Amino acid sequence: MRKALIATDVLTVVLILVQALIAGQSLYASANISVHGFVGNGTFAVAVVALVLAFVARVPVWLLVLNGLLALLLFFQTGLGYVGRDSSVAASFHIPLGVTAFGLATAAMVGAIVVVVGTRALADAPGPGSSA
Repeated sequence: MRKALIATDVLTVVLILVQALIAGQSLYASANISVHGFVGNGTFAVAVVALVLAFVARVPVWLLVLNGLLALLLFFQTGLGYVGRDSSVAASFHIPLGVTAFGLATAAMVGAIVVVVGTRALADAPGPGSSA
């Protein structure tokens, strides 16, 4: 379960980067902004899966909270994306919220890696009283 959490957190970071690329390409090249929305919906879904995996894997509370905040933020980000089609105010919040989502997703990814690798390192470490 914990390896799957790392995979979904890594995928979330990659998908957010892809969305930024598509958004930039749609502004300055000929990319279709609809694809940005489709990827956004998928990113939200992956973040929800990561939240469920974090809960099932019984990770530390701080990592569960990070994944929960990320899923909540991406819920609002998705909503702003749809509302931003007709509202420049909503669209103006969509970009900084996306940057925040990238930072939070990166923190969740690094946290998952630290928890999984740290757990393995502790399991492989010699116990007290053993000779090294």
